[in-house]
Amino acid sequence: MNMKRGQRILGMVLLGLILGGCTSPSGLRAVIATDPNPPRGPWPLSVTFDGTKSVGPVEEWNWVVFREGREEALATLSGPVVTYEFSERGKYWVYLEVRSGTHFHQTSVEVDVRSKPPEARFTADPYPEVQEGHTVTFDASSSSDPDGMIKTYVWSFGDGFWEETSSPTVSHKYTTVGEYWVQLVVEDDYGDRSSPALLRIRVVPKGCGSCG
Repeated sequence: MNMKRGQRILGMVLLGLILGGCTSPSGLRAVIATDPNPPRGPWPLSVTFDGTKSVGPVEEWNWVVFREGREEALATLSGPVVTYEFSERGKYWVYLEVRSGTHFHQTSVEVDVRSKPPEARFTADPYPEVQEGHTVTFDASSSSDPDGMIKTYVWSFGDGFWEETSSPTVSHKYTTVGEYWVQLVVEDDYGDRSSPALLRIRVVPKGCGSCG
């Protein structure tokens, strides 16, 4: 039998039994423990599924992995403890069927595989000093996202003003002498946000080159 077709048939049979609410009169009860718990995180996500806490005289542990929105099973596994690596973002369902002779019981667990967050980086010009009343241009073109696109740049200029842009560059005028921490957070097309990136800007009086 073709392996993919075999996976689909086995997966659909198990899924049909699960959705039909089949249980075993023998006292069998399928139980899934996961590591990590809960099973979620950025891809690639390796999850260990442990069925050893299942109740009853279990003789077989059969596992089926489905991705949400897809009919065919991604994998079928067997054994009391199995590990599977999820290589793409998405929601998945892992089903366990335990068997003893002709008796069986099923349960399932949802796995949430998330995108990797973007990374915020930026430069300033002039830097690190600017004279009061002058403008600093900030450039976040070096920010990156490993599995998507950066859609939004959220800037906090440290002086009470902030701005959200779709462009990686922005300019801001500083009107008061002092030191200001500029913060940038970027958001990607999955809605994931970066950790803040920070730069310190020193605003000096007009006519002052480097006032020490």
